[in-house]
Amino acid sequence: IEGPAGSGRMELLRATAASLAAAARPDRLGLILVDGAGGERGEGLRACTELPHTSTYLVASDPVRMREFAQALGGELKRRAELLGTGTFADWHRTREVAERLVGRRQPGTAEQSGDIESPTSGTLRLRPAGARTDPMPGPTPLPRLVVIVDDFDALVAPALGSPGRPTAGSVVRALEAVARDGERLGVHLIAASARPDRTADTELARISRLRVVLDAPPASPGPDSPAPGRGRLGRPDRGVTPFQGGRVTGRIPRTATLRPTVIPLEWERMGDPPARRPVRELGNGPTDLALLASALERAARSVDALSIPSLTA
Repeated sequence: IEGPAGSGRMELLRATAASLAAAARPDRLGLILVDGAGGERGEGLRACTELPHTSTYLVASDPVRMREFAQALGGELKRRAELLGTGTFADWHRTREVAERLVGRRQPGTAEQSGDIESPTSGTLRLRPAGARTDPMPGPTPLPRLVVIVDDFDALVAPALGSPGRPTAGSVVRALEAVARDGERLGVHLIAASARPDRTADTELARISRLRVVLDAPPASPGPDSPAPGRGRLGRPDRGVTPFQGGRVTGRIPRTATLRPTVIPLEWERMGDPPARRPVRELGNGPTDLALLASALERAARSVDALSIPSLTA
């Protein structure tokens, strides 16, 4: 994702994280968030830490955690490669789903549930040694899908002199490029945004990216008819281009709102235009859409006992 300051780049990353979280359980999808500028350019991706899917959040200004993250991410890729062998992430899950459908498991009895009796395939019940009892293993699947979302990738590629994250930036970039190169087969994906595409044009990530988003620069003199930030074009591998207008998920909902939401036809040419002024004064001090979504996802996860994926770092 390429776009200068004010183009809506950060809001697009947040909206992408929200969309991914709304489509999967937190025990099957983990979000790893990295602020490449070290929080120097605003709140960054911190707002997305409310999502139950967020397992790891790092800022480049913490070199110790960034070094641990680079090592842990490389280790996770190696673990998945050993587990999958020559197969793919999709094949592994497809095989598990088929096996679970074909091999119907008998419902365990009370004694089996307590761990006192085990039931072998012969149908003969025998006592299990006390030391061999195993508790059920609730929690995430051993191979959940991971999505690494990085803002200010250019700040990692070319860190400023004196930046506290400069010593570890190189190892983090190499780990991220390994995800871009090998991650799709292993179920690990990368979404990176850059405010300075000229600094990242020669990286491996820029060369092998399958999808590319270019956001429009904000107008030099914005007026009432200027489009909202987040308008851009999505480039696909078939060289097709899709124009779009990104939504906003971190705007605060007015607590004093007196008008109910309405639905009206909206032509593409008017997408992103500022909304009509409301006749009442409203204070934008309420919760954000992202916070409301995170709260709903948290409740839904608890209702099905879906535990979040552990963090890659301590």
